[in-house]
Amino acid sequence: MFMTTAVAPVDPTCERRVQAVLALFRGETASQVSIISGICRSDLYKFRKLALAVMREALKDQPRGPRQPHNRLAADREQKVVALCQRYPTRSSYRMREKLGSAAPSARTIQRVRKRNGIARLPKRAPPRTPARRIPERVGKRVRHILTLRPHLGPERVMWDLQNGEKLQISASTVKRLKRKMHDTLHRAPPALPPPAWRFYERHHPHSLWHADFMDKITLTDTKEQVHQLTLQDDYSRGYVFSDLALDHDQRTVICALITAMRQWQVIPNALLSDNGSPFKGTLIQTFCRKLGIHLIHSAVRHPQTNGKLERAFQDDMRDFYRQYDEWLLDHLRHDMRSYVHYRNYIRGHRALGGKPSITRLQEQTEKAPAHILAQLESYAVYELGRQTVNSDGSIRVLGRSAQVDERACGQNVTMYETLQGLEAKTQEGRWYLFPDYQRFRQLSFTAPWNMPTSFSFERQQGYYCPLIAVA
Repeated sequence: MFMTTAVAPVDPTCERRVQAVLALFRGETASQVSIISGICRSDLYKFRKLALAVMREALKDQPRGPRQPHNRLAADREQKVVALCQRYPTRSSYRMREKLGSAAPSARTIQRVRKRNGIARLPKRAPPRTPARRIPERVGKRVRHILTLRPHLGPERVMWDLQNGEKLQISASTVKRLKRKMHDTLHRAPPALPPPAWRFYERHHPHSLWHADFMDKITLTDTKEQVHQLTLQDDYSRGYVFSDLALDHDQRTVICALITAMRQWQVIPNALLSDNGSPFKGTLIQTFCRKLGIHLIHSAVRHPQTNGKLERAFQDDMRDFYRQYDEWLLDHLRHDMRSYVHYRNYIRGHRALGGKPSITRLQEQTEKAPAHILAQLESYAVYELGRQTVNSDGSIRVLGRSAQVDERACGQNVTMYETLQGLEAKTQEGRWYLFPDYQRFRQLSFTAPWNMPTSFSFERQQGYYCPLIAVA
């Protein structure tokens, strides 16, 4: 017994259209097919287009496997994923999985649910409307050159130097990226420690407070002699009002530096902050500051943070100035010190000043000290040390030793004054004598008394008065 299958009847109109489309596929002209089949040419082209679309759809690769896999998400679970993706369109599939909890599907399944439901993931930030700006080639070469010579400089220091010195505009972040490319990844800096909770202070006017200190880390290459950089720094502007190298390390050096700075800037500071060294604690400098109305402040013992602004500046001086020389020669260093101080005051920017140089704040000073006071500043550095009677041999006692004055002054009372010139002795008759090395021998009496001579001698000065004492 044989089984027969029913065949659907063929529609003659549909068959006629099929034969007409096949004739077009065989290459017959549309006019001939239109006459034979009785179909207009516009319909022929329409039927050919529909046939091609159906053929393409039928010839597509069909997905393998079952139509509904066993691990397909349930409708309620998929709806939760869809709702969450619609609520947070910028989150990734991994963030969605964390949001759904422990029973959430895999991140890949969430991506398929998004694609199946037509939910696009939106970017967190809108695309930029303006194209990215690139630094000019000349500015980039200049930044790389500076970082090659001075790799210790930070991005803001390089930015401020270019803006203030060469009028080149560049951001600190760009300098940071260039610096990062120049350095090897093996030499990355360790993670930064949390900043210490320092208490920051700052005066509000220029020349209100000057920081003073010696930097004793400079040993000359040729003579192996140690020199000292004496610096006076303004607290408000961070500018150097005075900086020079000195062989002496005493009160007279500090007072001469103060006088030079006062006359240069035509001001008298309100206060002077220094450490507890002997050059800043002698009677001569205390008398000088008291007569001029300068408040002399000393930092706490073993607490350099009180004078921290100048201590930090000394670190920059060592890296930016001294280490640029292969040999440390006194004449060369003193000659180039002027240009370096000009760079610090007029070009280098400071974080506390918003990247501006120190001269912008130093120029805020409008009031000037009286000219007659500035003209006789040396006269304020004098005080009476004591009185003695000249012995029969014309000598007096100085620093525990005999000091020869003059035999003609025996029996007379002499008044001794300490000045910038040294130790001055004035007799009752008005004659005066000078011991110029008093400060050096006085300091030597504390450090190496065995190297002191057994006696001293005063030098007779022309005239019958001391000009410094007369003005005072």
